[in-house]
Amino acid sequence: MSMTGPMILRRVVASVTVLVALATAFAAGLLVADGRGDQPSYRLTGAGLDSGLTCDRVRQWYVDHGVERVTAWGWQGPMYRGPLVPQVAAPGTAADASGSTSDPQAGLDTTTGSSTGTNVQEAGVDEPDIAKVSGDLLVRIHRGVLETDDVSGPAPRWLGVTPLDRLGDPMLLLSGDHAVVIGTWLEDPTAGAPMIPPPPRTWVRTFDLADPSHPTLVDSRLYDGSLVTARQVGSTVRLVLEGGLPTLDFETPSGWVSETAALAHNREVVRESTVEDWLPGVTSYAEGAGRRSPLVDCSQVAVPETFNGLGTLTVVGFDATAPAHTDATAVATSSDTAYMSPTHLYVAASPWSAYAPPGPLPMMPVDGSRPTRIYGFNLTGTSARYVGMGSVDGTVTGSWSMDEHDGVLRVAVRAGSPDAATSIRLLRSASGRLVEVGHLDGLGAGQQLMSVRWFDDLAVLVTYRQTDPFYVVDLTDPTSPRVLGALHLPGWSSYLHPVAPHLLLGLGQTSATDVFAPPAPEQTLPTPLPPPTVPAPPKPAPGLPNSGTATAEPVDPPIAGPEIAVPLQRGKATLFDISDHAHPRDVDTVSYPGGSVPMAATQPHQVTWLPDRRVLLTVVSGYGVWGGTAPHPATPVPPAWVSVLTVRDGSLGSRLVPVADPDVNEIRTLPLGDGRVVLVAGDSVRFLGV
Repeated sequence: MSMTGPMILRRVVASVTVLVALATAFAAGLLVADGRGDQPSYRLTGAGLDSGLTCDRVRQWYVDHGVERVTAWGWQGPMYRGPLVPQVAAPGTAADASGSTSDPQAGLDTTTGSSTGTNVQEAGVDEPDIAKVSGDLLVRIHRGVLETDDVSGPAPRWLGVTPLDRLGDPMLLLSGDHAVVIGTWLEDPTAGAPMIPPPPRTWVRTFDLADPSHPTLVDSRLYDGSLVTARQVGSTVRLVLEGGLPTLDFETPSGWVSETAALAHNREVVRESTVEDWLPGVTSYAEGAGRRSPLVDCSQVAVPETFNGLGTLTVVGFDATAPAHTDATAVATSSDTAYMSPTHLYVAASPWSAYAPPGPLPMMPVDGSRPTRIYGFNLTGTSARYVGMGSVDGTVTGSWSMDEHDGVLRVAVRAGSPDAATSIRLLRSASGRLVEVGHLDGLGAGQQLMSVRWFDDLAVLVTYRQTDPFYVVDLTDPTSPRVLGALHLPGWSSYLHPVAPHLLLGLGQTSATDVFAPPAPEQTLPTPLPPPTVPAPPKPAPGLPNSGTATAEPVDPPIAGPEIAVPLQRGKATLFDISDHAHPRDVDTVSYPGGSVPMAATQPHQVTWLPDRRVLLTVVSGYGVWGGTAPHPATPVPPAWVSVLTVRDGSLGSRLVPVADPDVNEIRTLPLGDGRVVLVAGDSVRFLGV
């Protein structure tokens, strides 16, 4: 629930003296406003961030909103609805066609890999993952340990291992000979389940890899809050942490405590809470002993005038070579979607709703009829300076929905109702606000946003309901974006990757229904036919083992019983040519076996682009293939393949390399400086012949 300026005034400002203090703070700090033109009678400040609110004022803000939202069951009662945001790896957008004024010779930037081998959204901004390379050193996480391998020779050679105790879902960043491992805090399994679940916390452990056979822990910190995102520019690592709600001594209704009494008690507990209960802390471990300290001071907490969630969003920066020295700043809000460029950070908070949009991708329910607040930060060194807030109508479905170019934030926004369309909003930072300077509406009415890829003056977006509308949008003039061309195809692309100055590769699925004839229960399958003859795969480079057997186009299973139509989709890869922006076209498509799914839709780190060879590697899951049988029943289905897609003269070649590791999510392909590619699949590390 949003609060008007007068309501906040009655709750927060208690005297004329405080009003004078507000005016002083306004003059010293940056304005935090809605960004859509509606001006309240006054607004709180907290940017600077060397000057801000007192601890009493910050505490009162949390208490006032906390009393309104606590229930007889505590924070998680049926009345509390905190903002939740969907997590989709690469969302998109759509609209009408018109003439083109953007330069058709301006090619797409195909720089998509970081220096550590990870496929990333933003060039120059590395992302945490489970495996990375630095020169001839492979560093990876598997089964709760950090492992190192030497990949300089003809075969990978295991070097060393160190355990990652009580660290859940670990990921790593690499900077020279330092590895930063980030993960969730896990309870001691011997302690038993606590009566009240503790708030989330995030481990950050830094290892020295100067001797890679013996990784040495040099710093260990436990931060309050769950990890929204982590990014790295150069040797600077930044964490965005969502603090959530404090653990307080709440009661719940029972045989001797009524609902009314429990609610009254819980509200009083919130009123008596301290500012330390609300603001995040950090525990550093030196020589095994933990020392807890505040992560931010009260004056470093910006309090936005528009409420958008009870919590604390904290930005922490440090150098990977000196992790003990950190910079931190915070905003009193809640969010779990963030995008970072080399110089700016934007965090989006979309509201919660009971409405769940239809579509092939699972998404958390969001309310697209209410605005999303976006908080902006300027980044310098390890510090982040809060510059203000703006609003966009609808929901920002993930980090790939946002992009920055020439100081303009471009956002693909999905509206909430089933028949609504997607829009693009463009914002600039001005006078302490993120102000909308242009927009494009009416993209893909009644369709779900599936994928988006941003370039300097272009955006390519995909929406889906029955067909795959593929849109090319001109962003040359931020005040007047417009659709240049559109293409409609069956199926959809859930991930887009530039592979040439005017070519994009879309990874997604068909929408066709396959025909399948399962055997009757009393029947047995006929003797299998011999497998189809396929050409031998290309010879690997000298010294590289053969990576697997090529497969032909998918072969449906033999018919054994009445044919039935089942909604079994196939994975696909489609090559798009946008050299003529007004008339984009599909030039080739590769189909994968029935029931397969390209993993890039949810994990872009499972994509590798090799520009010198014009080869794209992507992981395709085989778990859904014909209910557990192969395209030919005589051949067992691998859990996954690495698809080797070759772009040549406007055509698309394909070869499938089977991968036997049962955990498809852990497969990675990492390019080395000498042109070889390391395939990491669970316990297996080998070179991939491409």
